[in-house]
Amino acid sequence: MFRNWSLRNKFVTLFIVLITLPTILFGILIYNQATEAFKNQAEQNISSRLEKNEKNLTAIIREIENMSSYMIFDENFQTFFTTPLEEMQQIREAEDAIKGYFTFQMMSYDYIDSIELTGEEGISLNFGNSRIGNEVDLKDEAVKKRGGPHWSNSYQVFNEWSGTNTVISLTRVINDINRISDPIGFIKIRLDESKIYQTVEVDPSQQGEYFVMSNEGDVVLHKDRSLVGNRFPDPNVTDLVINSEKSTHTYESDGNTFLIVKKKVQGTNWSSVVMVNQDEVVHNLYNVRTLIVNMIILLGLLGVIAFIGFYYWHIKPIVELTEQTKQLEKGDFSAKVTINSGDEIGKLGMRFNKMVVTVQKYIDIEYKLKIKQNESELKALQNQIDPHFLYNTLDMIRWTARMENALETGQLIERLSKIFRMNLNMGKMWVTIAEEMAYIYNYLELQRSRMGDRLTFTIYYDDQIKQAHIIKQILQPLIENSILHGFKDLPRQGKIYIRCYKKGQEVWIDLIDNGRGFPNKVETVEEVPETGYALINLKERLDIAFGTEFGMERLEVQQGTWIRLKLPILGDSDIKNMSKESGE
Repeated sequence: MFRNWSLRNKFVTLFIVLITLPTILFGILIYNQATEAFKNQAEQNISSRLEKNEKNLTAIIREIENMSSYMIFDENFQTFFTTPLEEMQQIREAEDAIKGYFTFQMMSYDYIDSIELTGEEGISLNFGNSRIGNEVDLKDEAVKKRGGPHWSNSYQVFNEWSGTNTVISLTRVINDINRISDPIGFIKIRLDESKIYQTVEVDPSQQGEYFVMSNEGDVVLHKDRSLVGNRFPDPNVTDLVINSEKSTHTYESDGNTFLIVKKKVQGTNWSSVVMVNQDEVVHNLYNVRTLIVNMIILLGLLGVIAFIGFYYWHIKPIVELTEQTKQLEKGDFSAKVTINSGDEIGKLGMRFNKMVVTVQKYIDIEYKLKIKQNESELKALQNQIDPHFLYNTLDMIRWTARMENALETGQLIERLSKIFRMNLNMGKMWVTIAEEMAYIYNYLELQRSRMGDRLTFTIYYDDQIKQAHIIKQILQPLIENSILHGFKDLPRQGKIYIRCYKKGQEVWIDLIDNGRGFPNKVETVEEVPETGYALINLKERLDIAFGTEFGMERLEVQQGTWIRLKLPILGDSDIKNMSKESGE
């Protein structure tokens, strides 16, 4: 069944099955796989971000805890905490050593805001910014830990020079190294919350929010300074972070879907949290998906353009050639294929058009031209019963006139006999220019005998073209029109001038008279009622024989009429070929 389909249907089916459907299916497959891959990648990026930030925060915690542990074992700190006030010199020496240690630490870690040491004897040492804040509960919490480190939530402290600042504190009871259960002092290390956040969150430009929340729901670290130290504003998020055992959650709020990933911070009551709006997470995914969709659309458009182009340049010419072939089969020789390319299909259409023109030309020569010629011969034969009887009768009359010394009468009869013979010409359509001019000369001589002094004529033709061939009796209709219509009731002598000469590769024949000419409103000779039929007949014969590039034209002249015939130069070989092609 497929083999019997039209070329158009075959092409459309193959285009849809082999190009359009695979493009759409593979596009959808790539689209879905890219969506899933980007979602997984987004979750991995969030988890990786959380892991990295949690490690940074844990490293800070370990550094500060190690610093506090160093104070337990260092001799200078033990001396500072255990030396009685009476031995102030020894205490001062220990303070100097401690200050050197603190200076090194604060230069190494810029997030250390201040350090405060307090001994059991009441001696204290402050290093860094002097801070005032509500820190009463911190020592109680540290005592409960019995020497273990206690990390506070974020809270605000005040300084006369720098104003209010938010800090996180490590508080710890220092026990005697020899009697591990006996406290000898208390340390408090304050850390600048904003600098810790900057240290932990290496790339703050990442999508979503990273923050640290305590088990009480307070915000410990956050890029939004207004939230630090306060309760997290969304209780649902707080509940998911504090109470849920799962590390990953999906949460919807105000039409947005958030992805929440959390992780406990070891050694504290904090949790590191990354909260990302999924629309933001998959923003790049949307861009890629949009790119994929655009790619599919673009491929579809390119496919359509390719389809249209291929159909227009290849399928349509073949379909049109098929239709024009059917039209030619019906005998319509106006069939013609439009040529839009120079490829094999365009050449096929060009050859088809040439074939139609050639066939039409052969038909015109074989039938139409012969019909026109036969019409002219029929008119000459209408009054003839037997041509040989007529010729013999004219010869008898001519010799009788000579015997009676009527020489002029005999000459006229001889000329008439030549004209009749030329009319028939043994059925041939082509004559030489010399033969045609002889025929015209005899015809005009007969007309001058009839009209007397009212007619005079001149005939001229180049000797070099006298053997060129033209259609016989091509000038007689023009001369007849000049005499019958141009010279009718003419108040002066009628003159006809005929000249035949070579112009390039053409033969030009001019027929000029001094008659009445054509009316002013007439632009072509075919428009004159009295002469139109004969001249139209002549024009059609010329078009059929030589094509539209040759033929008849009217030239402007002050008095009378000037008709010019433009004909090709045809030799004996040309006439033989044409006669052979036309079947003569």
